[in-house]
Amino acid sequence: MKKLIYLIAVFLGFTSFAQGPLHIYNYSSYDIEGRLFANSLTNCTPEVFTFYKVPAGTLVDIKSFNLSNLANPPINSWAFRTSTPVINVPVPSGLLITMGNLTRWHFYWFKTKFAGTSLDTGDPDFNMGDQHFCGDTTSQDYIHGVVTEAKWYYDSTTNETTLIVKDI
Repeated sequence: MKKLIYLIAVFLGFTSFAQGPLHIYNYSSYDIEGRLFANSLTNCTPEVFTFYKVPAGTLVDIKSFNLSNLANPPINSWAFRTSTPVINVPVPSGLLITMGNLTRWHFYWFKTKFAGTSLDTGDPDFNMGDQHFCGDTTSQDYIHGVVTEAKWYYDSTTNETTLIVKDI
């Protein structure tokens, strides 16, 4: 009985810090592409990241690293780092489940591109994210660019992170 109570406590401990979903709502008429990061809340590692492109007009819901291959567009692999070197991990993976329990969405550093091309729009780099952990001082929760604006926010009640990008 003691073992069962201990296992339940461990499970609840992991799930209380589990990674929540990430919603990327690209309401703009431009593609966005860049690096998507999640980190530990207590320090910068572990760190999980990937390059991700979201086409114009696309609404994306990423439930977790391990289910990111079900998102549209899908993410089929993540890079993982606790120190150097970086390890590439395909989706699905038990390691990604573990990392989801240890990290939270930190930032998406992206550029806007004319839809279907590799041409920059003239917008600045958007380093959208949470400044409240990992010693980050460069991420912003709101940026007003040349052709788009973006808002990043974390809801601690639902453990969900949302990025909204729209035309100006």
